[in-house]
Amino acid sequence: MTTSPVSRDGHSSATPIPMDAASLESILCTEELYRRQSRPPDYERENNALGELANALADSPRTILQTLAETILAVCESDSAGISLLSTEGGGKSFYWPAIAGQWKPHIGGGTPRDFGPCGDVLDRNTTLMFRHVERRYTYFQPVTPAIEECLLVPFYVDGRAVGTIWSIAHDKRHKFDAEDERLMKSLGKFASSAYQMLASLDALKFQIAERGRADAELRTLVNSLELQLQIRTEEVIKQNADSLKQTERFRSISYRLMQVQDDERRRIARELHDSAGQILVALGLNLAAIGLHARQILPQVVIVAEDGQRLVQQLSQEIRTMSYLLHPPLLSETGLPETLRWYVQGLKDRSGLDISLNIPEGFGRLSPEMELVIFRLVQECLTNVHRHSGSKSAAIRIAREAGRVSLEVQDEGKGIPPEKLREIQSQGTGVGIGGMRERIRQLDGHMRIQSSGSGTKISVNFLDPASQPANPERRLATSG
Repeated sequence: MTTSPVSRDGHSSATPIPMDAASLESILCTEELYRRQSRPPDYERENNALGELANALADSPRTILQTLAETILAVCESDSAGISLLSTEGGGKSFYWPAIAGQWKPHIGGGTPRDFGPCGDVLDRNTTLMFRHVERRYTYFQPVTPAIEECLLVPFYVDGRAVGTIWSIAHDKRHKFDAEDERLMKSLGKFASSAYQMLASLDALKFQIAERGRADAELRTLVNSLELQLQIRTEEVIKQNADSLKQTERFRSISYRLMQVQDDERRRIARELHDSAGQILVALGLNLAAIGLHARQILPQVVIVAEDGQRLVQQLSQEIRTMSYLLHPPLLSETGLPETLRWYVQGLKDRSGLDISLNIPEGFGRLSPEMELVIFRLVQECLTNVHRHSGSKSAAIRIAREAGRVSLEVQDEGKGIPPEKLREIQSQGTGVGIGGMRERIRQLDGHMRIQSSGSGTKISVNFLDPASQPANPERRLATSG
């Protein structure tokens, strides 16, 4: 590795803008951060990361920034991560790097100019920024190795004021940051900044003590108070992490149980509609037919009414049968997923006028009852959204089973999801439909991606194929969805 753009003492000479430097907008790619499919929030991992920071604060508070850098590196799965702070020397005209983790760790102590660099841009705009190939504008990065492919930076606040940045770097094209990375960096940075602020206050007081030779009782009391606050805050975070983790697990358990109850109730209603209401309608239809038969010679007008009533009964009977099947399709257990989806898609095409293509390979075979039901519900929810919200006249469904995985794709050619709503969905999984889909997928160790633009929306879901996994009756359902 070469040396950093700024020397390790934190000073930097004036950095003129090169004549051939690229424009700032040409290297910014922040919008891509929100257009990309974001992995769902992993609150368990976030809680564990906060716990690591709290433990570091309790055991070795002076290392809190380095622990933060290492934690960011882990949760974002990046190649390098670090902290930039404005230097107190030289009038705050440069940033220095007090903590770095990953491939750039040898650059600890280096930094960048305040008025011509990515960190300065973040502070000027006071917002998250993502860059690609920063060396095209900030040419002093050109000799620095490994080079930056993509860099995500968020402001680092102390006492409500942005005094630096937290950054995470990908050194090659294999890793792409998303909105969940930004959320995690902000969450972890918020805790670290409060700890850093208290430590800075302690350092300032201890410096005063070291300058007057001895401290008066009031100053000593203040130092002790700050140290006690730091200890209490650390203990609070550790306890909050434990409580939050318990609440998350409890919520997941309740959510899964509610969906099981919902499926059982759908099955019961479907059976009641088919058995009870269906039989009553059949009997009513037979009665109307008998009336028409006996009244044909003497009351022709009654025959017309009876035949019209019979047609309505047949129509209602068909609607109830369809509703019953949609609530819990018996075809799933009888013939499997492919035939059930073909029946459902054909019925929706007839009712809605949507042009729906369904691609399922021959010999797809059977999956577990739980997975077949989940995939059917996913297709049902996706096509309902296409019909109601997308404005698309067509939809394409593809289901495959290969390389130990089961995949589902549903794509339309509609107006797409508005960017603000897409960011909300990707970061929080909001909405009854999306939230329900995520929970069903999570219970089967699956993962969902949502991609959307003005030319349409594509939802992709992947599961591990249960047929390719070793049997383990004690296996607990994981939480990756």
